[in-house]
Amino acid sequence: MTYILTNYHVIDGVEDLKVSFADGSSYDAVLVGGEADNDIAVLKIEADGLLPVTVGNSRNMQVGEQVVAIGNPLGELTFTLTAGYISALDREITMSGGTAINVLQTDAAINSGNSGGPLFNLYGECIGIVNAKYSNNGSSDASIEGIGFAIPIHDVVDLVTDIMAHGYVTGKPFLGVTVEDVDAAARQRGIPAGVVLQAVAPGLAAGKGGLREGDILTSINGAALDSSDGLTEALEQYSAGETITFSVYRDGKSLSVKIKLDERNSETQKTLENYIVQKQAAEQQPSTQHIPTMPDSDFFPRNWLWEHFFPS
Repeated sequence: MTYILTNYHVIDGVEDLKVSFADGSSYDAVLVGGEADNDIAVLKIEADGLLPVTVGNSRNMQVGEQVVAIGNPLGELTFTLTAGYISALDREITMSGGTAINVLQTDAAINSGNSGGPLFNLYGECIGIVNAKYSNNGSSDASIEGIGFAIPIHDVVDLVTDIMAHGYVTGKPFLGVTVEDVDAAARQRGIPAGVVLQAVAPGLAAGKGGLREGDILTSINGAALDSSDGLTEALEQYSAGETITFSVYRDGKSLSVKIKLDERNSETQKTLENYIVQKQAAEQQPSTQHIPTMPDSDFFPRNWLWEHFFPS
C-alpha cells in the first residue's frame, strides 16, 4: 500500500483516479480523504516498494534559496522539472472556497498541471506542495510571470497523518449552522453588527446549546464578530469539544450562550445538509390555511360569516 499526497482541487469532483509513474506503470487510486480548506488530498494505490520522498524542513527555508518543481505542466509535458528561487515566505492566498492559507512564493516556472507536485530544495528534500500561480486571467492587463506558490510541507504533515488514519482531519470545530452578515441597512436601524443564524440544525452544537434561527452572534469569547468570514476565522482557533461563549442579540436583548463545539466530519455535515433540505422543502410548501370565498350571489344570509369562520 502506498499513499500519494496531492492538492484537493486536483481531485475535486473526479471519480476515476489513476497514478502514473515515469516507467510507464499506472495504478488505479482510491481517495483516502481530503481537506478543501488547506487544499490537500491523500490517495492510496496497491503498490509496494516505491521510493518515498524525503521530507525537508520548510520552516528553515529562506528567501533566495534555490528550489526545483516537478510536475506535468499543461497536462501533457509529463515529469517536467523547473528551477528557481524562494521569492517570499508566509504569503497569504485565498482559495476558491474563501479560505486563506500561508504559502511559499517561488519564481520557478509553474503552469497548469503542476498542482499537487513537489517543491524540492537542493538537497532533494520535499519542502512544499505546488498549488497555485498568478496569471493574466483577471481584469488586469499587466504581464505576470514567475509568481508561483507552494504549501509549506510542515503546515500539512499533521493533517496528512490524520487523513491517513481517519479519512479526514479530526478535531475541527463545527457549529451546525448557516449564517449571513447583518447588512448595512439593518445596522442603520440599530441592529448590531454580527452574523445572523439562518439555519440551526437540531442535535448539533448550536442547537443543543440553545441558539435559535434569527439570533445574531456579535462576539465569540469576547472578540467581536462582524462577518461570516470573521466567524470562520475565529472558530479555527478552537477545537472540537471546547466550550466557547457567544454574545447573542435576540429580540432586542443581549445575552450570553455557551456552546460545546462538535467535530466537523461527514456525519455532522450530513446532518446539517439534511436539515437545510428539509427546511427549504417546508418553506416551499403552499399554505394549508383555509380562506373562505365569497358566494356568487349578491345576497348573503345573516349567518354567512358565522358559518364560514366558526363552523360547527
